[in-house]
Amino acid sequence: MPSILITGASRGFGRELLDVYASSQWTLFPLVRDPQVAEQLANQYAPRCFPIVGDVSCDSIGNVITDVLTKQNASLDVLINNAGHIVKNRGILGVSTRDLIEHFDVHVAGVWRCTVAALPFLKKATKPVVVNITSRFGSIGRIARRKSDFVYGYNIAKAAQNMLTACMARDLGRDGIKVIAVHPGQLKTSAAALDADTDPHVAAEKLDDFISHLDSSTECRMYDLMKGEYIEW
Repeated sequence: MPSILITGASRGFGRELLDVYASSQWTLFPLVRDPQVAEQLANQYAPRCFPIVGDVSCDSIGNVITDVLTKQNASLDVLINNAGHIVKNRGILGVSTRDLIEHFDVHVAGVWRCTVAALPFLKKATKPVVVNITSRFGSIGRIARRKSDFVYGYNIAKAAQNMLTACMARDLGRDGIKVIAVHPGQLKTSAAALDADTDPHVAAEKLDDFISHLDSSTECRMYDLMKGEYIEW
């Protein structure tokens, strides 16, 4: 059976992705912070669910990922770096150094930690894919030209994550690992923007279909999942 690791899988978009891939009989490695949630997921999606308990903002998460995947003798077909963090502090005087660091630690360093830990297992797969869940708010061009609202910490971290995605795509592409950035749409989650219009389960099903159609010609871009187009970096 194919296998997938989804970070931030306890709720929202991550949980919907877990449901979609469970229904297709994939082996699941959901990464969550709460041990009780991990136990609940293991029971709900048994016998092919092996939760990973940890925080992507901690360096220890790499060892935890390695331990769980090694114990299951896993190869990893798909890694979805979905874990997120947002504090909606606006204006240059409304953001602190701590806000910036915390956003960067999840969206950039967290993606790096999880991808590095997953690499040996991705290399075992035939057509491995890394999907970094990004946001339209990470587009520098969009923010520079439009009079749209923005949040310093989140926007800056997502823009940096996009650069990380581009770097990883060139680097890991040498080993046949496809790396892309996907904006899943304006999702109706607890952290939704005012213009949220998309059910997370619908987006999860669409991402599953999108990933299944990736091939060697697919470029590293920031894909707008629901609109079926690119977003400029």
